[in-house]
Amino acid sequence: MKKQKRRNIEFKTSKRYRLSLFNENSLNRIWTVKMGHKCLILLITVSLLAVFSAGVMLISLTPLRTFLPGYLTGNERRHLLQVDARADSLARQLAIYDSYLGNVSAIMTGDIAPDSMMTAADRSSVSDSLMVASLPDTLALTGRGVAESEFVRMYSERENFILEDRQSLLAEAPLFVPPVKNAMVTAGDNPVVPQIEVSEDVAGVYAINRGTVVDQYLDGDKGYVVIIQHPDGYLSRYSGISRIYTRTGVAIDADSRIGQYRRNDKVPLRFELRRDGQALRPLDYIPF
Repeated sequence: MKKQKRRNIEFKTSKRYRLSLFNENSLNRIWTVKMGHKCLILLITVSLLAVFSAGVMLISLTPLRTFLPGYLTGNERRHLLQVDARADSLARQLAIYDSYLGNVSAIMTGDIAPDSMMTAADRSSVSDSLMVASLPDTLALTGRGVAESEFVRMYSERENFILEDRQSLLAEAPLFVPPVKNAMVTAGDNPVVPQIEVSEDVAGVYAINRGTVVDQYLDGDKGYVVIIQHPDGYLSRYSGISRIYTRTGVAIDADSRIGQYRRNDKVPLRFELRRDGQALRPLDYIPF
């Protein structure tokens, strides 16, 4: 008889998983769930999505978002730009102070000869009346030296321009800085309100002297307007600014950055200077 070959019959069943919870004291089963391979993958995916959604909601709806690097709101970003602009102004001011202290130190140590200043011995030997009589172009109040007087005389003869007509004006006027660096000013039809021609695409607008911002507003399509009250009755007005970095009531220093001008806006940048309500010609007071 032929031996019949036995065939092993294998039944393929899907793998199933069971998750159970037991009571450790009594070893009783409290809760159990059975699932297949696909259900296990689906459960893990849903769990990960739930954890991710909970983390996103926790960060976006709570103050924890402030701890994320690079996360800034609109107000915080604007405040950061203002701080950066003020830091730039402070750096420029410190550079001016360092240059001034360096000049004073050089004069005190004798590295620079004070040829344009009168010494104490010269002042004591020459009285005010004799000084005015011997040096007709020397101011008694400012105490101009011989070298400076000689320069005034030579410049007046060569350029046919009398500097003495502006000595009283320059003695009373405070030191102003240009509102825009490296710019060209055109007086146009109205020299009281000159137009500032900016060569760069983006340029900073600076306060000409220390003072207080008394007003600022948006003048339609003509850009922002900033008005600053300075000592001795001076008032400066800046119009055509694209973006402002100050607010009303803020006390600012000289050469502080108050705004930004963009040439692409095609809005003219204008500047006005007044004293006690009277319009002045800025080109006579500011070295543009």
